[in-house]
This record gives sequence, C-alpha cells and structure tokens, in this order.
Amino acid sequence: MPPLAGYNCAAYRLAFVSPMLVLMLTSCREPPPPPETVTDEVKRGPLTFSVVVSPKEVRLGDPISVELRVHTPEDYVIAFPGDDALGDVYVQRVERPEPRPGAAGGLDWRQTYSAVSFTSGPLEISPLVVKYARRPRADADPDSIDWDNELATGTLTINVRSALTTQDSVQQPRDITGTLMPEWRMTTFHWAMIAAAVIVSAGLTMLIVYLLRRRRSRPAATILPEIWALRELSTLASTDWIETGRAREYYYELTHIVCRYIELKFDLAAPEMTTEEFLTSLARDRGALPYDANRLRTFLEACDIVKYAALRPRAADAEQAMITARAFINATAAARAGSSTARPPGGASREVSGGEAA
Repeated sequence: MPPLAGYNCAAYRLAFVSPMLVLMLTSCREPPPPPETVTDEVKRGPLTFSVVVSPKEVRLGDPISVELRVHTPEDYVIAFPGDDALGDVYVQRVERPEPRPGAAGGLDWRQTYSAVSFTSGPLEISPLVVKYARRPRADADPDSIDWDNELATGTLTINVRSALTTQDSVQQPRDITGTLMPEWRMTTFHWAMIAAAVIVSAGLTMLIVYLLRRRRSRPAATILPEIWALRELSTLASTDWIETGRAREYYYELTHIVCRYIELKFDLAAPEMTTEEFLTSLARDRGALPYDANRLRTFLEACDIVKYAALRPRAADAEQAMITARAFINATAAARAGSSTARPPGGASREVSGGEAA
C-alpha cells in the first residue's frame, strides 16, 4: 500500500460521511408544535359537520385558515356557505376541492378559507351553515334540489394581537429607532451544522493536502543519456573556466559527464574506476563500447594531466577537449540508437575524488 493510501481513504471517508451526519442530525430535530386551533362539530344522523380555525392566536395581518369539513353518505350533496360567510375579515382565497371517498365509506367534503383580519382584539367567526340534500337522479333538473336541510356550527372566537406594545399609543406614536431584530439563540441544529461544516472542511483539507503531496512526489520525466550529457556539456561550455583560473574544475566536470554518460548508456561503472582501470576493462571486452579505444585513451589521459599534474591548458586546448567529448557522445549514441535504454541521470554525483576518472 502507498504511504498515503490510508490517508486518502480517510479523506474520502470523511467527505462521504459528513453529509450523512448532517442529514441524521437534521432529521433528529424535533418538529415545531402545531399551532393551537379552535374547533366546533355538529352531527345529525349520518352527517358530520366540523369547522377548524387556525391559529387560535394570530398577529394583525397574518393569515387565518378556516376549514369546513362535512362527511355524508354517498347519496347526499352539500352546499357550502359563500365567500362572505366569515364576517369582518378579508377573504384572500377559497379552495373547494372535489369530494373524496371517506375511509369508512361515504364522502368527505371540504372547503377552506384563507383570510386576514385588519382589526386587533377578539375576532368572532359567525355561525357557519351548510345545506344538504339527497343527490337527484341523473335525469332530474339540478335546480330542483330541496336545500331545506342544513347544519350550523356555533360562534368561534380567536384572538388577533396587535404589533403595538403596552408602551405604544395611537395618538402619540414612537419615533422610528431602527430595525428590531428578533432574539436569536443557538439550538442543537445550529451546533450540529457547525460540527458538520468543520468535519467537511477537515476532510476537504486532508484531500487537498494529499493531492498536492502526490503531485509533488511524481517522478521526473526520463531522458536519454546522450541528451542529458549534451545538455550538461552545453552548460559547462557556457562558463569561462579557463580564463578565471579554474581549469582543473573544468576538466573534472568534463570527464565526469563523459564517464557518467558511459555508465548510463552502456552499464559500465566508469565513475568508480580510475582511467587506467577503465581502459584495462575495455581492453578485455572490446565490444563493450563502440568507440576507438585509443582515441578515448588519448582524451582521458590528456584530462588527467590537467587534473593531477597541474598543467595549465590553453583555451584552445579546453575547446578541443569539449569537441572531442561531444564527438564521442554523438558517435556512441548513433551506434546504440536502436538498443539504448533511457534512464534518468538524477543519481549522478558531482563530487570527484583524487585518482579517479571522474
């Protein structure tokens, strides 16, 4: 398992579980209690007439619901009161759905008023009357129905509260002092939402950190050994090593690049051997390196003279050594172009110990 696999699983688990936790905490909230109502019911034989007024106490201008319910046998019809039956209230809407079959048989009839009172204090809902009759035959005239039978409820009273307080006066209104904000308290639901937000944020943070670390840990793209070596030689040639008196460093770097290239391209441990050891190894296996061994010997020994014998080369000599190194890389790269394997040169060491080829 990768080192961050467990970390990744934990992040995804938090990101999945957090919404479920929010849903559970939200569903655990107790629903608000239903508003108090005022009801009245009248029964006559198989007929039942009831009225439900909600809420029992309402603020001035808030909606009031008055629902009329009638249960009759299937062979009865009902005539509800008109839109003006509520008295001194403003009726905004009246709903009259079609009758539905009752749970225990018969029909359930319903009519609902949505009204508003513009007067504070006790509000009396006048007695509401519904008329009923037996359903006429299909060929009978609808206007011939006898509506002499009726059911009536008593007077229902609710309280309409004013927005004014005991300190207010209609004759001396208060000055406007700004918006009055309702009192706000932290509930269990609010704490649950805060906890869920913290958990989700932590999960997302862990996921982002993991993705960033994973992106940084991606290996660098591999390049061919000859491309790496030619780039290193170009960087080396761009600095004026000879004129600044650093000829030995220049030649150390030059032979290091060549030997490191040989190691990457041909699996020969040239950086770990001295020049003589390396050339002796090539003499035993002439097919290991597709290049003239004498030319390579001349190049390496010329570099060793500068590195270990303190010879001060001319700028032309340094330039010729660079040309030879590039020619060696180009020639051997072309000879092995079909079978070489690209490996990253990231492990190459720039430190050189005395007596070694690089």
